[in-house]
Amino acid sequence: MVHLVVDKGNSACKWAFFELDLQRPDLKKEPLEVVSLPTGELLPEEWLAKYRPDACIYASVGKAVPGLTGYLQERVPFFCRYTREMKIPIQNAYRSPETLGLDRLAAAVGAWTLAPGRASLIVDMGTAITYDFLDRNGVYRGGNIAPGIWLRLKVLHEETAALPLVEAQADFPEMGTDTETAIRAGVMQGIWYELEGYQKKYIAEYEGLVTFLTGGDINYFERKAKSGIFAARNLVLTGLNRILYENAHI
Repeated sequence: MVHLVVDKGNSACKWAFFELDLQRPDLKKEPLEVVSLPTGELLPEEWLAKYRPDACIYASVGKAVPGLTGYLQERVPFFCRYTREMKIPIQNAYRSPETLGLDRLAAAVGAWTLAPGRASLIVDMGTAITYDFLDRNGVYRGGNIAPGIWLRLKVLHEETAALPLVEAQADFPEMGTDTETAIRAGVMQGIWYELEGYQKKYIAEYEGLVTFLTGGDINYFERKAKSGIFAARNLVLTGLNRILYENAHI
């Protein structure tokens, strides 16, 4: 049995293939392969011929790609679009559940799949950085949204008279020694201290807390990860694979 998870973002679409044994489903397994393509570009037929997926879930940020759902429905026996009405293995206690990004909910499902019965802090580093909390009973309690790396660097440049636009780098100092490194360290180190502050607060209140780092910008911080912080590049894909299992096979 092979699952196909299609996660369409604003600029890129990820196509992930997961192998699944329905007799002993191990939903923690990493995907067999992940193909990232520009949004709007369909996965070539040879990939579908290679893995022959039995079931597919399609998650979309913004408008759907014309023709994509039909393309998948014609080629995969079971197809579904990820919606708020689908069955998921966690509870959503967000006060306005209809406004919670489905990608954030999928990441929480991914965290619950990888660390069931443990409280999780999920840090998704993209254009915005989201901090989401899932308690050990599998209840999504809420989260915060903050500017990501690029937004912080861009605003410093555009909203001041003399500060240059600086590129993000994984190698950044504790304190800058010139304007460029001062900006880079201020933004990058500030984000890391922000993350550590959240982790310190929640780990003091919730024994056994696990912190997951995900999103496109985690490569800047992976080597700073310490005990209790895990890089999980495919956290959303893992969550979508779990949601597909819950709705296609149970």
